[in-house]
Amino acid sequence: MLLGQKSKRLGRAALYLAGGFPVALLWLVAWLPTVALGSATALFLIGLPMLAAAALSGIPLGAVERARLRLFTGRRVPTPHAPHAREDGGVLMWAWRRLREPVTWWELGYATVHCAVAIADFALVAGSLLLSVCLLAAPLLRDFAHDGDLRVAVFEARTGLQALFLVPCGVVALVVVFLVLTRYADLRARIAMSLLTRGRGGAAPNQDEQIGQLVRSRARILGAFDAERRRIERDLHDGAQQRLTALIMTLGLARLELAYGDPAARQLVDKAHQEARTTLNELRNLVHGIYPAALTDRGLPTALISLAEECVVPTEAEIDLGGIRTRPSEAVEAATYFVACEALTNVVKHSGATEARLSLRRAGPRLVLEVYDNGVGGADAEAGSGLLGLADRVAAFEGSVHVSSPDGGPTCLHVEIPCAS
Repeated sequence: MLLGQKSKRLGRAALYLAGGFPVALLWLVAWLPTVALGSATALFLIGLPMLAAAALSGIPLGAVERARLRLFTGRRVPTPHAPHAREDGGVLMWAWRRLREPVTWWELGYATVHCAVAIADFALVAGSLLLSVCLLAAPLLRDFAHDGDLRVAVFEARTGLQALFLVPCGVVALVVVFLVLTRYADLRARIAMSLLTRGRGGAAPNQDEQIGQLVRSRARILGAFDAERRRIERDLHDGAQQRLTALIMTLGLARLELAYGDPAARQLVDKAHQEARTTLNELRNLVHGIYPAALTDRGLPTALISLAEECVVPTEAEIDLGGIRTRPSEAVEAATYFVACEALTNVVKHSGATEARLSLRRAGPRLVLEVYDNGVGGADAEAGSGLLGLADRVAAFEGSVHVSSPDGGPTCLHVEIPCAS
């Protein structure tokens, strides 16, 4: 069993070392013509894509080498490259991102060195194993020698006894080959592992890109949620509200028919009519809370003005978006509206204010929303009051929320949300 384990270990080491040669040969056959043609035509700009392809050619070789490392070590070797989603751009964006990653150039350097080392590895494996096998089979090989003399490297056998003496030499050579190849393969694997995973977990640009992708993913999820919310609003408006309206009209006609009829029946119809009207009003408020019609039909400024007018606390609205030629995206408008709605709700519930001011303006590429009140102050995001939820909603668009609320007031909520114009 021990001999079998050592044989497997030797075979795995030999396959790992020798397997690098065809990989290096294929890469070299593709890389040399690409570099030559790209350099010759670079002045005409035709060769620039070819040179870029040559610079990126270390990436597939690195992927193959990491797969070979996994087969040799039995451990997964993660890629150090930052993930690239389809939503982040096409092939050109992928190539530009990879060219800016240091690990791409490490892989290219590894590829060039690997081509030279792989030849030596293949020669070492083939030569050492061939020597050991020839020494072990010396008596048999001598029978096929045309003059009866067998020469294997520095060894020579002119007689059958000398050929038998080469067999233990072959055993010793095989032991030496086992020790050398297995240790050398382990060393080569550690060096390759270090070079092919360099930059993983320690490269700030990769981490920044991953954080950016998480932010964009969260924004996409929020956009999908808003779209679904608008669909529910349309279904309620076109379906349930219309049916309730028809029911109210039917009950109204029934009231007229029972005007001089049974008082008990007329009382029941009156009660049903009132409950239907109450249900319709509640449903309209619910639909308005899901996605206000003013925001869909007339845009963010009108919706905020309506919100200020409906607030219990007297609120002055100041809207100045003259610098924006087109409406912001629906997701940005919805986020801004609901932040303002939640902020005014906090003013009504917690501030004890007698007046408030809501302002919206543009500052460069951002929408700036401010909600001011003359209340008691002391607002704390960590203590709840909806401020933490506001910060989470704004953070989905890489925006920011700042609250100034000293004890005794006043309170000012300052929100900035990036918008495209």
